[in-house]
Amino acid sequence: MSSTQKRAILQVRIREDDKQHAERLYDAMGTSLAEAVRLFVAQSILMRKLPFQPVAVRSKDGTAAYGSLKAYGDPNRRSEERNAWIEYLATESDDSILGPEEVDIHE
Repeated sequence: MSSTQKRAILQVRIREDDKQHAERLYDAMGTSLAEAVRLFVAQSILMRKLPFQPVAVRSKDGTAAYGSLKAYGDPNRRSEERNAWIEYLATESDDSILGPEEVDIHE
């Protein structure tokens, strides 16, 4: 990253016990929660999607999910999401796509 590039602060509210658990996990892996978030963002940009397959907790009828994944729990909305992605990708110029050399995962 060039020294002239601005840095931003990202604040995220999560449950305290989740934060502590994640900090212990990443500490055992030799990294930090902050670095894991930076890696998540860099991989998301690089892959242009979530860097993992979300697993939604569903109800017996198969439509309920947890939290922000709730919209994905409704099978009737999958085609709507797919069409939105197709429309977005069709209007994106190749210039707006970041290549691996343009993503800096370091602090």
